[in-house]
Amino acid sequence: MTVTSARGTEIAPVRRPRGRPRDPRVEGVVLASTREILLDRGFGRLTIAAVAEAAGVGKGTIYLRWPDKESLVVAALSDVWEPLETPDTGSLRDDLLTVLRDASRHMNGAPGSLLSSVVGEMPRHAQLLDLYTDSVITPWSTVIRAVFARAIERGEMRSGVDQQLAIDALMGPLVSVCIVRGQRVAPRQVEALTDMFLGGVAA
Repeated sequence: MTVTSARGTEIAPVRRPRGRPRDPRVEGVVLASTREILLDRGFGRLTIAAVAEAAGVGKGTIYLRWPDKESLVVAALSDVWEPLETPDTGSLRDDLLTVLRDASRHMNGAPGSLLSSVVGEMPRHAQLLDLYTDSVITPWSTVIRAVFARAIERGEMRSGVDQQLAIDALMGPLVSVCIVRGQRVAPRQVEALTDMFLGGVAA
């Protein structure tokens, strides 16, 4: 029905959405339950039914928001990785120690455990691989490239070093220790890795 104002002009009616508005608290509970099940059972044994039961909601409530398990897991993991600090200590060694200590803190904590629960599924699930690339690989590589650029300007690092290969050499051992071997990265390992790396790239 069209409403007419006191001046005789027509006022368009306000259209109200059908049904009840979504409760943002439900999404939070569902995503938290998803993370708990991932840590306990892994991606392969996670089901929408199990998440619904843990969250105390119906499966339809989940499917209304996420069309499948992969989308749900991506949403649950989308904000678990915090950005790394971009250090500028004036020393390549100290900058790398800062980066690797920060990265190992992530890998030793819940983010690393959650990554372990899905890493084996990434070749078969493009959304999971994209999430890992966008949330971890790209931001961490950006920080390390900035460290390398300043080190080259200071004459601490050779300019001809393959930077992507160097990044892989730095971060690969952290992934190997935490994800492949299921162990924590120790402070002494961070220092040893840094010094071994410097031996290969120093000017």
